[in-house]
Amino acid sequence: MPGLAPATVGLRDLMNASRELTGRMARRLDMPATDVAAVGQLDMAGPLTVGALADRLGIRTASATVLVDRLVAAGRAERRPHPTDRRSTVVHLTGPAREESWAVWEPVIRAMDSVAAGLPAEQQAVVTDYLQRVTATMLAS
Repeated sequence: MPGLAPATVGLRDLMNASRELTGRMARRLDMPATDVAAVGQLDMAGPLTVGALADRLGIRTASATVLVDRLVAAGRAERRPHPTDRRSTVVHLTGPAREESWAVWEPVIRAMDSVAAGLPAEQQAVVTDYLQRVTATMLAS
């Protein structure tokens, strides 16, 4: 892509590789890729309402409701009453789902961590700062 910094092109390639990796992990887990992404969001963020999960996944609330139904039916999630809003429920990831997901993702996460650990401390700091700033930019867009 002309005019873009090499780091931007590298980040684009990383984002594409991430989508492909999620697809491979979904096949290993025998789940739709969106369900894998939902499990990841619930693992990272903790319990979420269906609406909040839909927002994080970039899907409609109705689609997220169907997705959560699948996760609940498969024993990967539970709906529990919202702690402060009696009209709402919160989706919780189950322990077995967290363990199943980690078992599949752990090798690649450890490999990425090994790449990071191989960088000198000052380079790790620069990469970390860059990634945090790009993440903030993406979340603000």
